[in-house]
Amino acid sequence: MGQVHPAVIRPIRIVKPELVSFLNKMTLKSTFIRIVPLTLIFFLVSCGGGPNTQICHPGKSLDCLNATDLLGQSLYKVVAANFPDELGFYKPVVHRASFSNAWVTKGGNINITLNLLRKLDETNRICIISHELAHLKSNHYYAQALRAIRLKMSRARVSALARQFELDADKLAVEYIQKAGLTKTDYLKFLYWMKKNMDSQNHAAKASIFSTHPATQERINELVGNQRRRDLPNK
Repeated sequence: MGQVHPAVIRPIRIVKPELVSFLNKMTLKSTFIRIVPLTLIFFLVSCGGGPNTQICHPGKSLDCLNATDLLGQSLYKVVAANFPDELGFYKPVVHRASFSNAWVTKGGNINITLNLLRKLDETNRICIISHELAHLKSNHYYAQALRAIRLKMSRARVSALARQFELDADKLAVEYIQKAGLTKTDYLKFLYWMKKNMDSQNHAAKASIFSTHPATQERINELVGNQRRRDLPNK
């Protein structure tokens, strides 16, 4: 994976002490956490976790402060447009890791790796944040865990369920971004960007970390297919 120049992150103009304190409160207290991405439920059931990451604390470096602020600005825009009564609940958390990913588990933390954040423009940040919020709002994390435990589902069935959750989250995310001023076309462009820039990089990990994700082209086809079905005249 090629390195991205730090200048991709837009620096803030004034770094105030109260901003540093505020952003620090918005991050997790522990330096290391165990990732349990929404589409990795078999990790939760079988081995109880995923790869380790290190939180990029905004109070420890200007780079982390800028990154957390950047994610926070986009997060604020999505939440203000969709859930104004919940402003302040959802928190941006940036991680240093060797892979590119965004995820949620429970609570209000929207997690993303620094190397992925650096590659995203504002439109793509809004799209990926909306997708993760859709998972939270749909309670996908708990639904996967409970179904897997109660039904003693096989890995294949859990994987199929997780893949459907991804497709459902895309549909809901489109609604969120539209309220934030974007369009469904913007979301499709985001998925095409993912296909071009991320699918090949994650190819080696598909048998493990990304194996429950539907292919990006499948996600595109699903959204385009839904639009075509809605455009068909009623018989």
